[in-house]
Amino acid sequence: MYSRVNLSDVDTHEADAADARVKPVGYHLRPETMRPNVWTFEAGESTPYHYQKQQEELYVVLDGRFELSVEDETLELEPDDYVVVAPEAKRQLTAVEPGTVLVVGAPNVKDDGVILDEEAS
Repeated sequence: MYSRVNLSDVDTHEADAADARVKPVGYHLRPETMRPNVWTFEAGESTPYHYQKQQEELYVVLDGRFELSVEDETLELEPDDYVVVAPEAKRQLTAVEPGTVLVVGAPNVKDDGVILDEEAS
């Protein structure tokens, strides 16, 4: 079996905890073991500084440039970069320029993120 959706058919929503817009492709695809979303950022926008309780996250830069702070390291990301982050690693994604990122969390757990008060340094 399979499920399919075209990104142009997915409505964009304001993200609850991030300065971004999100297309919840997973809502349409209904995967059992992963949670895919497409995030769109303007320059300077970011996710909150956070970690996940259970989800390992895959970040795939589709367009634009980003900085991904993971614990004490900052990675510069550009299109076609793929990064996997362990659940317990504290992280924050920031757009250096407008761009889009596919983020896939696994397992498929709703509200798994833990937002921290401090920003990544």
